[in-house]
Amino acid sequence: MEQVSSCARNFVVKTPGRQTDGRVTLVSSDKGLANNFHLDFLQGLPQAIAVVRVDLDMMGRPSDLVAVYGNQALFSLFGTCRERFIGFSLIKSRINLDKKWLYALWETSCHGRVQHITDFWPALDRHLMVTCHQPQFGYCTCLFQDVTENVQVENEREKNRQKFEALLHSAVDVVFQMDPATQAMANLDESMTRCGNLFKGRCVSEALLQQGIFAPGQEDKIGEMVNLVRNGLMDCTCEVRARVRLNAPYTWHSLTLVGYADPQSRDMCIIGFLKDAHDRVKERADLRNRAEKDALCGIYNRAAGESLITLKLGELEEGRQSSAAMFIFDLDDFKSINDTLGHSSGDAVLRAFAGVLRQVFRRDDVVFRLGGDEFAAFARNLPLERIAKIYERITLKLEEPLVGGVRVKVCAGVAYSPSGRHTYGDFYMTADRALYNAKEGGKGQSSILCLYGNGS
Repeated sequence: MEQVSSCARNFVVKTPGRQTDGRVTLVSSDKGLANNFHLDFLQGLPQAIAVVRVDLDMMGRPSDLVAVYGNQALFSLFGTCRERFIGFSLIKSRINLDKKWLYALWETSCHGRVQHITDFWPALDRHLMVTCHQPQFGYCTCLFQDVTENVQVENEREKNRQKFEALLHSAVDVVFQMDPATQAMANLDESMTRCGNLFKGRCVSEALLQQGIFAPGQEDKIGEMVNLVRNGLMDCTCEVRARVRLNAPYTWHSLTLVGYADPQSRDMCIIGFLKDAHDRVKERADLRNRAEKDALCGIYNRAAGESLITLKLGELEEGRQSSAAMFIFDLDDFKSINDTLGHSSGDAVLRAFAGVLRQVFRRDDVVFRLGGDEFAAFARNLPLERIAKIYERITLKLEEPLVGGVRVKVCAGVAYSPSGRHTYGDFYMTADRALYNAKEGGKGQSSILCLYGNGS
């Protein structure tokens, strides 16, 4: 006598004795199913549709998927015909469904779970989205949609997102918002941090916002950047001293400000990015230092000295006057030091004399080596009466041996301009002529020539 399973309801359970493989197979009138649901109207639909029966074993676990209905679009999609599809196992057929589908469709057929499953089908070389519904217990209706193009677009979008995150990771240490009106800084709003945890992980802490991201004294530089962005420059970059961790020392960072218009209010918004640039700035400074400094004496070389003096002369505003003086120094009898004591002693004397000039002149003055045993210095805002005192201080220091008991004397020629409105060439030629006059007077002498108008 046939028994009816309580879990199968409308399905007839055949006794194990009538099965050759020992399984209990749940069957129903598949043809009746099609008639009950009037599925013939689905034949003309462009979307592929199938109804699948889920067979269970004796323990009530899913064991096979059997196709009981399919429309013409389905047969076209899988490249088969009704005779080779209806009534056949989908697990063991040419379609060769992965067994994960067995349990997925079982969830729908026996538990009524509606599912939308996207997967790659190797037999078709396509990505399909399968929407699963339960028409009645034990069956699953599957609607197939080719989403290959969508998946490819999404994969490309994800790849680009990962590239962007990798780029952001390498290019940014801290990101923040800046109010263009007040220059107040804050973290990104929630809508922007939805771009991913990478943005959130680089938002500056509130404590650091309060204590100060940027080192004091850079307000004008940052304010100028903000004004450039507000006036239409989409992004602006400069190097500033900043810190990205609380209580950390200020180091060199690259600051980039990017402006954009709010989509609704059209107000200007600014986002700031900080990236560590300390090593790069230090390396560049070292390169510039090696290019500008005299290798032997450690002061500026001739080219750097001329460039710095020209820059200082160009900084004088129109209509203003500021006295300036250029000194040229020449060590007396330096050749005899090289000839009697050797070039190493001569080099030591040159380094020591350069040290004397650094002690006597101010930090903002330009001290450099012209070449050989000739040195030069340029000073602004220097009264005429101070020039003689500077030379006196130098000669006083030279009364003591510079190195190894070696004493030297020095002649000096000075070009002085009360207005400071002359060229480097004017100062150099006049100081050189004054040096010639000093040497004519003997060793350890100095001479001053004044520049007036456009000449001496």
